Amino acid sequence: MCENVYCKKCGSKAVIRLPYANLTLCAKHFSEWLETRVEKVIKEYKMISEKDVVAVAVSGGKDSTTLLHILKGLSERNGFDLVGINIDLGIDNGTKYSALSTELAVKNFELTHVRYKVIELKREYGFGIDEAKLKARRPVCSTCGLVKRYVLEEAAESVGANVLATGHNLNDMAVFVMSGYHTGDLQNLARLRAVSPAENGYIKKVKPLFLTSEKETATYAIVNKIPFIMDSCPNNPSVGGPTSDKLRRLIENTEDEIPGFMVRLVENFENKIRPFFEDLPKFNLGKCKMCGKPTNNDREICSFCALKIKMGGDSKDVVAK
Repeated sequence: MCENVYCKKCGSKAVIRLPYANLTLCAKHFSEWLETRVEKVIKEYKMISEKDVVAVAVSGGKDSTTLLHILKGLSERNGFDLVGINIDLGIDNGTKYSALSTELAVKNFELTHVRYKVIELKREYGFGIDEAKLKARRPVCSTCGLVKRYVLEEAAESVGANVLATGHNLNDMAVFVMSGYHTGDLQNLARLRAVSPAENGYIKKVKPLFLTSEKETATYAIVNKIPFIMDSCPNNPSVGGPTSDKLRRLIENTEDEIPGFMVRLVENFENKIRPFFEDLPKFNLGKCKMCGKPTNNDREICSFCALKIKMGGDSKDVVAK
């Protein structure tokens, strides 16, 4: 609750203050406001159409569980099918982090009556992230990101989905944009988009929360009593590393001083700046000789299959998948 602050719609106690929108809202009116806003974003950016089968990636955190609950309501009104996907990444470090995350994801699937699929990484692919971080010659967060991208794509296809929705929020997107500017990595900026079309063998991917802040997803989850994991990943207490963590703090401090800074940064990037990147040379993609998925032309097997081999997986196993 916001002390001595009242809802602009009904006059009851406010649960959130949104300076950039000049709004203070109670639980009921905030939930309605956010659901309407996400629906508007989905329609404006043509993320989801009637009769689509949408796979929603749910980790068990506040963003993805909020997205699941909002999409469930929208699916009933807009005629698309919804299926949940969770990956048990095998992250433990004495915390049972992945087991608890998956447990909460499943609880939300059951609460929303959404059919779902859980992929246990170790059982399906022969290794978990805890093992991979010991053998893979790359930072653990990079390895985890690679694994999630590959497995979510494969899982979405396996359940018959033609759209994959992820819970990337406004704070995440603002950090990605600023990081790209900071490093001058135009290729990564060119790939950063709210909607990635189905092409080159990839499924269509959408980020319905890309203009929704972390504060908003957390508030929605709390006021609607959505169960979610509150602990940070034990492998990644500082999301994205020291530089990204500092950029995140800088962006959030700027938002406090200039309300609406994050929305304008990300919205202007998506609508006005990113289109200029369409003229950049595109990567020529070939097919991985092991799994058939896209890979850079300069390599015979994709990064995931290379990781699986490094982890001791049978190459025939990879082809079979």
